[in-house]
Amino acid sequence: MKRIGLIGGMSWESTSSYYTMFNRFTSESAAPWVQPRLLIDSVDFSEIVALQRLGDWDATGKILADSARRLVDAGATVLGIGANTMHMNFESVAEAVEIPVVDIRDAVITAVKAKDAASVSLLGTKYLMENDFYSHYLETRGVVVVKPTEDEVHELDSIIFTELTQGIVTEVSTNRFMAIAANCRRRGGDVIALCCTEFGMLVNEVDAPWPFVDSAAAHVRALLAF
Repeated sequence: MKRIGLIGGMSWESTSSYYTMFNRFTSESAAPWVQPRLLIDSVDFSEIVALQRLGDWDATGKILADSARRLVDAGATVLGIGANTMHMNFESVAEAVEIPVVDIRDAVITAVKAKDAASVSLLGTKYLMENDFYSHYLETRGVVVVKPTEDEVHELDSIIFTELTQGIVTEVSTNRFMAIAANCRRRGGDVIALCCTEFGMLVNEVDAPWPFVDSAAAHVRALLAF
């Protein structure tokens, strides 16, 4: 029996969105009351944030690998890391278990190409945008990446950690997010890639003024398809 395991809690707001989408997307094609079989291991995000700030990605990798093992022990047959930035540790997780791990980056690439687009405006945490584990992955698979300016990167990171990961959504930050997205589009990033799983709190990709790809939604669909 197939069972999805999700490494969650990074943050709990995005994990909540994952859970909602797992069930909502299933209901689009399933009979009434059918729900996906899920296991969620929610880590302590405060530990992750502290280690991110230190740049200790080996330690975060150990936390995620331990989480993956717990999910496998509980019966998971496929795994997902419920955060974009923590795909910095994708290899650590994949090497820790013998079951498949569905990569959110692959899900984003598939969603972008489904829109007949070849370039993205990559929006996420400063860790994601200042390193190349995400952008290089996309570019080597045929997706051109446009990043915000250095100042915009820090603005987005502040919105994520001081507001969204604490459940705060403001009109000011929403407007600023849209302005940054517009700037990236003008510089060639046709599709706005919401590569922070909390950005779905700011914009609905269905009703957005430009083509958007919500990485969390794409990841959920990929896990369900698996």
